[in-house]
Amino acid sequence: MQNSVRRSRSPIHPALRTIDPATRWLYTPKTITALLIGLCTVVYLSRAFNPPPHPTNELEAARNGNRNAKFGLAAAALSYLCYSTAQGPSSPLVRPHPAVWKFIHGVIVLYLLSLIFLLFQDAHDARQLLKQLFPSLGVDPGERAYGSDCRLYIPGHGINWETIKATLFDEFVVAHTLGWWAKALILRNSVLLWSLSILFELMELTFQHMLPNFNECWWDSWILDVAVCNNIGIVTGLWTVRYFGSKQYNWRGISEQPTYADKAKRSLMQFLPYSWDKFEWRIFSSPARFVECLVPVLIFLLFELHAFFLKFVLWVPPLNPLNTIRLLILLGMGLPATREYYNFIECENLSLNKIGAFAWLGLALAIVETLIAIKFGHGMFPKPWPATTTAVWSVVFAMFTVTFTAWCVKFYIIDRHPPKQAQCQGPLKAE
Repeated sequence: MQNSVRRSRSPIHPALRTIDPATRWLYTPKTITALLIGLCTVVYLSRAFNPPPHPTNELEAARNGNRNAKFGLAAAALSYLCYSTAQGPSSPLVRPHPAVWKFIHGVIVLYLLSLIFLLFQDAHDARQLLKQLFPSLGVDPGERAYGSDCRLYIPGHGINWETIKATLFDEFVVAHTLGWWAKALILRNSVLLWSLSILFELMELTFQHMLPNFNECWWDSWILDVAVCNNIGIVTGLWTVRYFGSKQYNWRGISEQPTYADKAKRSLMQFLPYSWDKFEWRIFSSPARFVECLVPVLIFLLFELHAFFLKFVLWVPPLNPLNTIRLLILLGMGLPATREYYNFIECENLSLNKIGAFAWLGLALAIVETLIAIKFGHGMFPKPWPATTTAVWSVVFAMFTVTFTAWCVKFYIIDRHPPKQAQCQGPLKAE
């Protein structure tokens, strides 16, 4: 009995409690070896025992200093990633290997530190710093307005095929669908996903006076985006979760597989999650739970908006690799962060629980990215808020406040303290 209790309280992930002898060496700590290899690499690349002479030419000296600064920053970043991979915090995800998620944790920390450094610059210097990464940056690329011609039919010319083809075959249509497929794998709840989908389209309408990119045709926003791309991504993503969640897996080690084909199949299965647990969000079970479920939706919504605001204020074209790198970082963070946040709100006593490292980083990133968009966007949005937009959102917030307050009163006061029922009295006796 004591052994079973001890196992249930063990912090070791179930997938790591029994390690196959053929792959045990992959899970054996090699922190000292990694440290020695890292130090030898640093000594060799830095030429610590054979320093190069300083150039006498001023121009060459300036180039050499710039090159050394870049190499030094890259070496510092790689050194931290090595440390994070060896000593980083554990994650609720362990496939294909815990070190992978420790490495991703290090990448997220470096991204956060880079954003904080960028936040302390002015807009001009921040754009010029990005030019050090990609020389094509540092100039205003302009913004594409998708709603310049929303006519589906032109009298005298017929169907407006030019606009329709330009919208349907846009380079971001496939990426848009894959993005919602990934969000479905992360959130695993249709109500949260459709709420996020509709809220983002409303955000596009809200901020279209700021960003030309948000000026889309109505059929582009609500038919192509919501009804087609978002719908396909959400449906296929939830189907993926159900499909893999319903399968029976044989997690026996590679050495226990009878044939080479089975060994190869087991090796590929290592890249699948250990389990496809369904998240029971219970969104409307209580007002407090509703707010807890609203938090990830708002965080996702912020990251969606930041993708457009950051590239606008920092002058980053849509096809620049920085946008793709950012999305990959957020994808790597979203999977463990959502799991950690779900475990956090599922704990009965939140005062005794601690939010996970990935979820903490996600919240920090959302805040810092918002601060960068606000600071560097100062003076870039001269158009005032449309009166219609302000009036509509004022009414929406007022209705939400009244409805949510009434729900709280009913749930926490009326339902928990019902009025006393009049006691039934027996029949009166005849005089």
